[in-house]
Amino acid sequence: MRCNPSYWLLGLVPIAMLTWVAVQLEQGNIEYDLAHRSGEALKRAGFDWASLRFVGRDVVLMGKAPEERDPEKALASVENVWGVRVASNRSELIDSVADYRWSVISPGAGRIRLAGNVPSEEARRELIDAARTAFPGSEVSDEMRLARGSIDRRQWLAGAVFSMRSLSGLKRGEAELANLNLSIKGEAKTSAAYREIKTALATRRPAGVGLAHEDIALPIARPFVWSIKKSGTGIAVSGFAPSDEEREKLGARTKSLFSTMSISDRTDIAAGAPDGWGKAATIALEQLAQLRLGEASIADRELTVSGEAADEQIASAVKKTLKLQVPQNFRIIDQIRFSKPDIVVPGGGYVMGIVNEGAALDLVGMMPSEAARAALIDAVKARFPGRQLNDKSQVAPGAPDGWQQCVVAGLASLPRLKKGKSILTDRRLVVSGETDDYAASQSVPGDVKAAAGQTCETTTNIAFTGQLKTDLTWKASREANGMVTIGGEAPDDASRLRLVEIAQQIYAGSNVTDNMKIVGAASEPWSSAAHLGLEEMARLRNGEVTISGKELVIKGAAESEQVANDIRSVLSTDLPPGFKSRDEITIMSVEEKAADSCQTLMRQTTAKGTINFERAKADLTPDSTQTLKDLAQIANECPTFSIQIEGHTDAEGTDERNSRLADRRARAVADFLSQNGVDARRLTTIGYGATRPIGDNSTDAGRAKNRRIEFTVRVN
Repeated sequence: MRCNPSYWLLGLVPIAMLTWVAVQLEQGNIEYDLAHRSGEALKRAGFDWASLRFVGRDVVLMGKAPEERDPEKALASVENVWGVRVASNRSELIDSVADYRWSVISPGAGRIRLAGNVPSEEARRELIDAARTAFPGSEVSDEMRLARGSIDRRQWLAGAVFSMRSLSGLKRGEAELANLNLSIKGEAKTSAAYREIKTALATRRPAGVGLAHEDIALPIARPFVWSIKKSGTGIAVSGFAPSDEEREKLGARTKSLFSTMSISDRTDIAAGAPDGWGKAATIALEQLAQLRLGEASIADRELTVSGEAADEQIASAVKKTLKLQVPQNFRIIDQIRFSKPDIVVPGGGYVMGIVNEGAALDLVGMMPSEAARAALIDAVKARFPGRQLNDKSQVAPGAPDGWQQCVVAGLASLPRLKKGKSILTDRRLVVSGETDDYAASQSVPGDVKAAAGQTCETTTNIAFTGQLKTDLTWKASREANGMVTIGGEAPDDASRLRLVEIAQQIYAGSNVTDNMKIVGAASEPWSSAAHLGLEEMARLRNGEVTISGKELVIKGAAESEQVANDIRSVLSTDLPPGFKSRDEITIMSVEEKAADSCQTLMRQTTAKGTINFERAKADLTPDSTQTLKDLAQIANECPTFSIQIEGHTDAEGTDERNSRLADRRARAVADFLSQNGVDARRLTTIGYGATRPIGDNSTDAGRAKNRRIEFTVRVN
C-alpha cells in the first residue's frame, strides 16, 4: 500500500488550527497570573505608583515614579517574577520643583483644603488620613500634586502632620511648608488652645522643621469684660486680659495692694481690648484699694466703680482720680458713697474683736460702718462655717487706719485654736487661746505677726493643752548617687528647719530632700541625737540612720575598721543621756574601695566637664566628646566593675516623656562609651526623668542642674 503525502498535509491543518485556538484561550490566564504576581511584587517593594501591561509573558512598566532610581528598581522586581520573559520600561518621573511648597487651609464651616506639592501617593494618603483625624467631620479637599524636591521625606511628612495638628486649634487659618520652613496664621479657638499652639511651635516642632513665620491671634471676646470685687471674704477677679503679660502684671499689683486678703483670680486672656485698657484697669484697681468695699468693672469702653469710702474726702479723691487719669476713650460711671458717723464715742480706745468660746462666736466692740460690720460677719462665717455667731458690736467712728489688715490677721488664726479671741485696741492686736495641736501653738504667733505687718503691734498668748509625743520615729538616708533624704517625725518646725540646714552643710553639693512631719514633742535632747546621727552617717559611703524612741541605729559601709570603731566610740560617748545606739556597719572590701574610687573619678570628671544634648533630644552635642572620652578611659582603667548610667531631666513636659527622654540619653552615653572601648556588657542604663531633682525646677539655673547624667560603679 502506497502512502499519499497530500493526506498528511491535509491532516496537519486541523491540528494547527486546534493548537492556535488553545494558545489563544490560555493566554488570558497566563497574563492574569503574571499580572497578579508582578503587582504583588511591586506592592511589597513599595512601588505603588507603577502599573503594568502584559502581552503574553512580556510586560511593559508604566506610571510616574517619585525618585530617579525607582523605575530601575521596579523593573528589577518585575523581572524577578517567575514566568516573565521580557520587561521593558516606559515609566516617567514626576515633575521636580526647586521651591517645594505645601499648604493646609482651614476656612471654617467644616472644610479643609490640602494643596501644593506631595512626594508620593503614599504620602498623599497619609496626609488625607491625618487631616481627617485632626479635623473630624470636616470635608477634606485634595488639591495636591505629585512633585519631587530636595527635601527629607520623613521630616517633611512629620512637619506637614504637625502643621495640621496645630491648625486644628484655630477657628480658621492656614499653614504652609516652604521646603522645611513652617509658616502658620489664624485665630485660636480658645485661650487654652492659643497657649498650647504657641508652646508647641516653640518647643515641640519635629526635627529639621524651622519656624519661618507665626501669627496666632487670641480669640476675640465680645464684649470685652473684666471686674474685681472687694468684700469681707476677700478679692475676686474675673473676665479677660489682653495677654498673659498684662494678666500677670495686674495680678502682681493686686497682690501688692491686697496683701492681707485672700485673692481669687479667674481671669483669662482674649483679644478685643480697647486702647488704654491696661491703664484703665490699673487705675480702677488702685482706686478700689481706697474703698472699704466695692467693685470695679470694665465692659468694652465703659468703666464702672462702685463701693463705700471711709469718708467724704476719700470718696471725692477717688472720683477725681478716675476722671483725670483714666484714658479719655472710656466712659466712667462712679457709684461711690461714704459713711456718715452714727455714734460718736468720746475719748477711750477703739476696741473691736472676735471671741471664740468653742460652741459659739461673739463679734464685740465697735465697727466703723454697717457695711464694715456686714463684711466682717461674712468673713467670720466663712472661717467658721455652721457655727453660731452673736453680733454684739456697735457702729462708731474712729477706727484706726489699717484696722482691716489687723482684724483679718487675728481672724485667720482663730480657727486653729480650740478656744480663743482676737482683740484690736487702737493699733494693738492681742490674740490668745488654747490648742492641742502643737504645730499650731508654735506657728500661730509668727503667722499673726507676719499677717499684721507694720500696721499694728501684735501680742500672742497660745497655750498648748495636748500631750507631747515622747517616742518619735525618724530616718535619714544617703544613696550611692549622693542624694540625702530626711523623713519621719520632728518635734517642731524650728527643729525641722535646723536639721535640714545642718544636712545641707554636712553634705554640701548634695540634694537634701525634706519629708519630715511635725508631731509636737520636746526639741531636746532629740534634736542633738538626730544632729549627731547626720554627722556620723557622713563618714559612711552609703548609709542610713534611724531614731525610734530612744534608740539610734546606724547602717552603712565604712572604709576601714578604724572608721567603724571611731563611729561606735562617738555614739557611745556623745549621745544625749537616755539614748542608746546600735550599728550595722560593714567594712568595704578592696574591690568596693576600688569601685568607689572609680565612681568618684567619674563623678568629678562629669562635674568638671560637659555632657550636653540637643534640646528635647537624645543627640549628644559635639562639646561633650572630650568629657565622654575621658570617662571611657576611666571606665577602662576599672575593667572589673559594672557601671550604671542614670539619665535625669528637668520637670518641663509630661512624666512619661521625661522618663523616655532620660532613658534615651543614658543609652546614648552608653553607646558612646562602648564605641570607645568600654565593654557594653558592663554598662546598664536607667532613666529617672524628673523624679530626682537636685535643683529648683521653677528657675532656669535649677532646671539646668536637673538635666544631667550620673554614674554609679558597682562590684560585679
